[in-house]
Amino acid sequence: MRPKSYSVRDQTRGKKTDTIHQLWRTKGECPENTIPIRRTTRDDLLRSDSIKNYGRKSLPTIFDLDDDQTEELHEHASVYVDYGEFKGSKSRISVWKPNVLRTREFSLAQTWVVNGHWDTGLNTLESGWQILHVLYGDKNPRLFAYWTRDTYQETGCYNLYCPGFVQVNRDISLGASLNTISTYNGDQYDFQLTIEKEQITGLWWLKFETYLVGYWPSLIVPKLANSARKIAWGGEIVYYARGRGTHTLTQMGSGHFAEKGFKKAAYFNSLEYIGAYNYPITPSPEILQAAVTRPECYNLKVGSSQRWGTYFFYGGPGRNPQCP
Repeated sequence: MRPKSYSVRDQTRGKKTDTIHQLWRTKGECPENTIPIRRTTRDDLLRSDSIKNYGRKSLPTIFDLDDDQTEELHEHASVYVDYGEFKGSKSRISVWKPNVLRTREFSLAQTWVVNGHWDTGLNTLESGWQILHVLYGDKNPRLFAYWTRDTYQETGCYNLYCPGFVQVNRDISLGASLNTISTYNGDQYDFQLTIEKEQITGLWWLKFETYLVGYWPSLIVPKLANSARKIAWGGEIVYYARGRGTHTLTQMGSGHFAEKGFKKAAYFNSLEYIGAYNYPITPSPEILQAAVTRPECYNLKVGSSQRWGTYFFYGGPGRNPQCP
């Protein structure tokens, strides 16, 4: 399938970006009428705590290990618009390779398209880049997509690990490594990510740069059948703390705080949400709400400019003298 409305069609009239963003493309491409699917290996399954949970997110959990509690903690540095009638999101996301300390921890940068509530069944569509060793077997930043309709309980998964997301593109692979990575005080790389609802079919389309990757049917996320209530952009990390142990050294973004600025901190720029009448709207910094769980560990700084539109820098090193 292809979109029937022009709002989500490729506006470049077939001209694709020149940069090869994914490592696998340096070795070739898929034939016509096929799509790339990352191979699931025996080692992939062995890293998961169960086959049932493979490719799924986990809720914050408390474990009992040797009479001591180990808690799964999620931390965010993100901005959002809420209580609206949103049809999608656009932004440019810088790509970094933050240090992720342990196998089951992760660090990511993504967009959330949300409706519903945590207690009564959150429906979300999510995409961006992530480092998640337990899923992929390495610590490379990888393009991903995710969905759930019951607050990450029983439904939804990453990429193509369960039925839900329908891929239509042979050039982009979900779960594949990105090979254009920003460096501190060096070259900076980012990509445009769009999640947009098509009004004629009700499909939510995912677009990476100029490539239409595929779509989520509205029937798998019924609370997003008409629109989203909330759009969020930003970073997240997960780590495991035993008792009152020290904070993790897992980094978010570039591993540096937002105030370091361009070439040193990670960023989102050109933020837009798609309003009720299907027009993209640039939110002013004043209307963005911030969700920063521990600013002494990871923070953000919002701004606007003629070149970047509304933007924010975000991230941090995790454990430091102010974040013990």
